[in-house]
Amino acid sequence: MLTALLVLTGLLAAVAAYAQGPVPGTSFATAQELSPGTYTFHLQPGDLHFFRVTLKQGQTLFVTLRMAADVDFDIAVLSPERDLLESGVRPTGFYERISLKAPVTGSYYIVVYPFGASSGSYTLEVSVVDEPRVTATVTVTEFRYLTVAVPAVTVTREVVTVRTVAQQVVEDRGPLLNLFGMLAIAAGLVVASVVVSSSLVRSRAPPQQGEGGEVWPRGEEGGA
Repeated sequence: MLTALLVLTGLLAAVAAYAQGPVPGTSFATAQELSPGTYTFHLQPGDLHFFRVTLKQGQTLFVTLRMAADVDFDIAVLSPERDLLESGVRPTGFYERISLKAPVTGSYYIVVYPFGASSGSYTLEVSVVDEPRVTATVTVTEFRYLTVAVPAVTVTREVVTVRTVAQQVVEDRGPLLNLFGMLAIAAGLVVASVVVSSSLVRSRAPPQQGEGGEVWPRGEEGGA
C-alpha cells in the first residue's frame, strides 16, 4: 500500500508540473529551454526569469512580452557567449517586441525582469523563422552536333577552258644582232655561188684526145 501511494503521489506531481508548464530558471545555468509557442508566468519584484532558445545560424527569433497595462516588465536577449544583443525597455502599459537573426548556431538566452516594484503575470510568445531560401531557375542551352548523311547530288555545270594552240614569240634582238644575222645570210649566199660556179666549170672541161686523133676514155690505152 505504501509503495502504491508513493507512485501515485509521483504521478500526480508530474501531471501537475506538466499542467503548470515549464518553470523559469533563476540563472544562466538553470535557464529553461523553450520551444516556439506561448507561455504564461508570474514575476515577483526583484526576481529574474531565465530562458534559452536553440537557434541555427541564419534563423530569426521573434519574442513578444505581454503584461497588464499597469505592469512594467522589460526583456533582454543575450548571445551564446552571454553578450547583450537586443533589449526592450518600453514604459508601463506597452508590450515588448524583439527580433533577432542568429549570427551563429547556439543557445540564445531570454531574460525577463521587472522595472521597479512591478509584479504580476505576463505572457511570453516565442517563434523561430528559418532563413528564406531562394530557388533560382537556371536555363542551360546545350549544343549538340549531329552528322547527317546527305545523298550524292549530281550537278551539271558549264566549264570554260582556255587553251593556247600556237604562240609566236617575236624576239627583238636589237640592231647589232640583226646586222650579224644579215651578214651571215650574205656569206652563205656567197659560198653557195662559189660552189655552183665550180660545178659548172668542171662540167664544161674538153675531153682528152689519144694518138691518131681518136678520143679515148681516160685511163684506157689503144691496141697495137
